[in-house]
Amino acid sequence: MYDYYIMAAAAIGLIECFFGYRILRFILGVLGFIAGAIIFGSLGYELSGGSELISIAAGIAGGLTGAFITYTLYIVGVFAIGAALGFMTASYVFGILNMDPMPVALIAAAALGGVLAAVLQKPMLIIATAFGGAYAAVAGISYLISKNFDPLDPEFLNTLGEDQLYRMAIIWFGLGVFGFVVQLMTLPRKDEAATGDEEASGEGEAPGDTDGEV
Repeated sequence: MYDYYIMAAAAIGLIECFFGYRILRFILGVLGFIAGAIIFGSLGYELSGGSELISIAAGIAGGLTGAFITYTLYIVGVFAIGAALGFMTASYVFGILNMDPMPVALIAAAALGGVLAAVLQKPMLIIATAFGGAYAAVAGISYLISKNFDPLDPEFLNTLGEDQLYRMAIIWFGLGVFGFVVQLMTLPRKDEAATGDEEASGEGEAPGDTDGEV
């Protein structure tokens, strides 16, 4: 069951990496669903003594709750995406430096990323979805191949060997840059032209809400 969650997260990560900003509302809902499903599904599994039926039911209920929160409360989802990017970047830095993660530093990085995403929105959301999606894809696929770490453990990078850590870091950065470039190149010109007017008027809509475009 756990592997299916990771496969889903990796697949969504690839979609987010290349199309995150254009389908941001959808991504927020899906990420909320996955996060809620993993948290509540795992809790249901543990509290029920290993019942897969209860785990699936709890996962679905938690997923729907998470999707509702992130989809309807747009700014919460935007903050969460930025916070995730800050947390992931700090985790990689600690891992590459071969240092134990400092909780205060991780929290500060997450808070900074969340605030920047909420304030700057468009540029930060493109960066966050490109690198955040790349992180999910790389971590998920690496886990499915090697299965020598838990991708949901905040400190899993410290459990990896140097070669595996550096390979993952290089692939993550390369995929993130590629996703960022693809998102910029495929951004609708209409959206680019309208952005200046929307920001000037302060009445811009959330990505994915205009004219039914995704």
